[in-house]
Amino acid sequence: MNDSASTAAGYHRATSYRRHRIPPHALDWANQPALVKDYSGLPRIPLPRNLELPRVDYFTRACRPEPECRTPDVAPNFNQIAAILQLSHGVTARAVHSGQPFYYRSVASAGALYPSELYLAAYESDGLHAGLYHYDPLGFSLTELRRQPLPAIPKVDRPVAASFYITGIFFRSAWKYRSRAYRYVLLDAGHLLENLRLALGALNQRFSIHLDFDDEQTANLLGLDPEREVCLACIHLHTDADKGLQPAASIELEPSGVDIRRASRVSGREASYSEILNLHRAGSGGGSVDSSSPMLVTHGQPLARIDLAPSDSPVAADYTQVLGRRRSRRNFISADVSRENFMTFAETMVQSMGARSGMPAACRSALAAGILASENMPVPPGFYLLDPKKRQLEQQLTGLLIQDMAAACLDQMWLKHAGLHLLFLTDPAFLDELWGARGYRYAMIEAGRLGQQAYLAATALGWGACGIGAIYDREAADLLGLTENGALVYLVGIGPVKTNVGKTR
Repeated sequence: MNDSASTAAGYHRATSYRRHRIPPHALDWANQPALVKDYSGLPRIPLPRNLELPRVDYFTRACRPEPECRTPDVAPNFNQIAAILQLSHGVTARAVHSGQPFYYRSVASAGALYPSELYLAAYESDGLHAGLYHYDPLGFSLTELRRQPLPAIPKVDRPVAASFYITGIFFRSAWKYRSRAYRYVLLDAGHLLENLRLALGALNQRFSIHLDFDDEQTANLLGLDPEREVCLACIHLHTDADKGLQPAASIELEPSGVDIRRASRVSGREASYSEILNLHRAGSGGGSVDSSSPMLVTHGQPLARIDLAPSDSPVAADYTQVLGRRRSRRNFISADVSRENFMTFAETMVQSMGARSGMPAACRSALAAGILASENMPVPPGFYLLDPKKRQLEQQLTGLLIQDMAAACLDQMWLKHAGLHLLFLTDPAFLDELWGARGYRYAMIEAGRLGQQAYLAATALGWGACGIGAIYDREAADLLGLTENGALVYLVGIGPVKTNVGKTR
């Protein structure tokens, strides 16, 4: 294998965009991927729609779940599972675009292609047999894939009541983004993971998040065609040691039937990209380890440091209403942002980056986050890194860089009107050195997870947000003064939008 097939740095370089060098690509509309997996003939269980959803404030509780805060006495029941699914990946509105139905969802997705799928392994639950289920967000139902006791994958030393598995279907994104699609599949998995994390916290569930497991075992458990669909994340729900059941890790699972594996195919004519398959396979044996050395993505010392201070009067926003209102909005306007609301946003992001997030330590080591501030922010214009440990902004560059960054994002000049650009940065060579090819999963999933949090925080503040993965990679890195291997992997434009004229925050 050459390095583009087996390393994060090689894949990232091979799929980088360069100005005037992007090959033209026409979308094959006749073979547009289906948004729902087809499990014809298998039992389908409708989920209850009149659910009692949590009424909690977004900023003071929902966006800061503590996965170890308490242990429920019993496993979640059927209604609670339905609420978790609705909050994590529910349809929030329906519309018709170009004569076709369009479903707005609580989770963001690159190009609205939704490559992520969600599965539930129930070990003990009031209202569900022990077994494996696939979640259909459009039909709001579960399809029963296995009815039998299941092992908990990965194995843990605490009782597990249920597990959620997030997968990605390559072709759903590759239909539009070709070999670059692995980036978006990972980002989308992170978006969904964050929504799931927030839902479990709002419902007082105790959970643990896992990105390291045996890829072959999870594919067998979930009935995936590993050439088309792969597992990317798992969340175990835990119960009290005296009340819960520990799934037996020794259970031998029969391979799923051909019809179940065939459901990973979502189009009559699919293209396969070796760059995606080779990098994913190369990372199949990776393992999360703590980083003893920090990842450096910029040169030199900060020009200045600004302490983050929580607002004395934070904005009140209902968590479930925030999910329902979440959209990708790009009609930004030039309007001043108050210091209180800027600090509320920045504080929300640093809180989501620390150990309290419940994310594996490798994720927190594999990614850095920063802000490009416009002249409408209450801090001097420039490029800042977020330091979650010191709770500070570290100024790296001064000056108005927003317009130049919009040009580096494939000349999407509407970005120059955003109040700020939230930046997610990594060093693919560092990822390779520490974790091998699997490190790319850690960085990109973490970027997507924090991007989803940014969408929700912006919505709660009455702002707009729109994520961008289409970047002239080296051009953006040079603009920010990143190291030789430093890379901007995701950007979210954020700020006041036209719908908020007269009520700017």
